[in-house]
Amino acid sequence: MLKVGIVGMGMMGWLHAAQYSRLAGVELVAIADLLPERLEVKNAVTGNISEGERAVDFSKISRFAEGSDLIAQAGVDIVDICLPTDKHADYAIEALQAGHHVLCEKPMALSLADADRMIAAAEQTGRLLMIAQCIRFWPEYQFLRDTVRSGTLGALLSLNLIRIGATPGWSARSWFTDPARSGGPIYDLHIHDVDFVNYLLGVPDRIQATARKSAATGAYDVIHAQFLYDDGPQVQIHGGWSVAQIPFVAGYDAWFEKGFIRFDGRQDPALMVFDDSAESWEPAYHKESAYFNEIAYFAACVGKDVCVSECGPDSARASLALVEREIVSIETGQTVERRG
Repeated sequence: MLKVGIVGMGMMGWLHAAQYSRLAGVELVAIADLLPERLEVKNAVTGNISEGERAVDFSKISRFAEGSDLIAQAGVDIVDICLPTDKHADYAIEALQAGHHVLCEKPMALSLADADRMIAAAEQTGRLLMIAQCIRFWPEYQFLRDTVRSGTLGALLSLNLIRIGATPGWSARSWFTDPARSGGPIYDLHIHDVDFVNYLLGVPDRIQATARKSAATGAYDVIHAQFLYDDGPQVQIHGGWSVAQIPFVAGYDAWFEKGFIRFDGRQDPALMVFDDSAESWEPAYHKESAYFNEIAYFAACVGKDVCVSECGPDSARASLALVEREIVSIETGQTVERRG
């Protein structure tokens, strides 16, 4: 039985807790948070994601005010870090050095230097480290991945991705809107699609990006980016937070030689395939929760003692580096070429 402790019981911590309750051979035994009320009931936490989580019996779960105490005392195999981004590196390294495997929420960190420290700690300790880039495990995005890899619609010619929503107002001590803690939407939100493109197509040859800042965060709140591949598709990514309370929107349009795929989370069905006969249909695909998929995958890797090839830390670091390339393009107005 794998024993798990979660550090950080905000929206994502509670969402992760519900997934562990569904897994055979895995037991959530400890949670930690500085705010006592968040250790008791999910209703003490607000957020923008709900999956109709079933009730979790927390009666036998150990509670800690400080994540370091959980890491040192709870006797867990896996530490799941759901803290604000500026805390990811330090707690991940502490947990790895204490002999635990680590699942850490995205983004990996706010700097490549911190990402490198995390990777070094995993290598030195021989423990597994995975960054929870959930879009890699999202069923509609996995369908796109499988279509690209199989070639059933021919080559991918062009891909547009969008992810926009209202500026988060629910985080504890407003950490989302503090760029020193979250990095703003370019790190917290936009990186989802950046990471998926990296996962799907690899590192682009060139990046062109523009962005605008708002007084709400002082960070880049509206981002448009083009990822250009010499021998591949054109890719456009649009993301950001609005000061207006707009509904959350995420999806993609994918042009292929022999068809088109559209994912629009506002529609029902959300995923549609089109071909040159003017027909369209909802494809058959597995619709399991992405959060369950990623946690089940990591637990299986730990249980089998195999590397996390679907979402390894080096790949997550590469996605972070792409965001940094975007920022260089934004601030210089220049196209940023791939190095090496």
